[in-house]
Amino acid sequence: MSQSAAYNDTVTVHYVTRTREGGVIEDTTNRKPLVLNLSDPRYTEAFRKSILGMQPGTEKTVIADPEQIFGYRDHNRQIAVPLSGLPSGIQEGDQLTATIQNEEIDAWVIQLSEDEAVLDTNHPLAGETIEYTIQLVSIEPPLPAN
Repeated sequence: MSQSAAYNDTVTVHYVTRTREGGVIEDTTNRKPLVLNLSDPRYTEAFRKSILGMQPGTEKTVIADPEQIFGYRDHNRQIAVPLSGLPSGIQEGDQLTATIQNEEIDAWVIQLSEDEAVLDTNHPLAGETIEYTIQLVSIEPPLPAN
């Protein structure tokens, strides 16, 4: 029997991420596959958990609700800031990176007026149900502890 993916394994996967309406967000099919450790918190828990127990060569489709991935849209994460504090020529739809309390946060300009801009710090996919189709290519077991 083939090995199944476990929590500390490093795996190689191809995946397609779609909105529930079928719009493709990301697709690794025709490019280099993703290599990740299943304990790495940089990837959503829902994505990592969906790979657990898979065997190389298998594929599955998983539906992840907003609370499992990027959360729901939070209107408290929209903030008005003085336009004078932003780069000149800023336009609605632009993405900015701000450092707040030593943490980098991405923000999107969603509204402009003469003297202020409204920035949205929600993840762009917040509130979305996402569908992942994952193909497990290979598993590298964890390195032995020294």
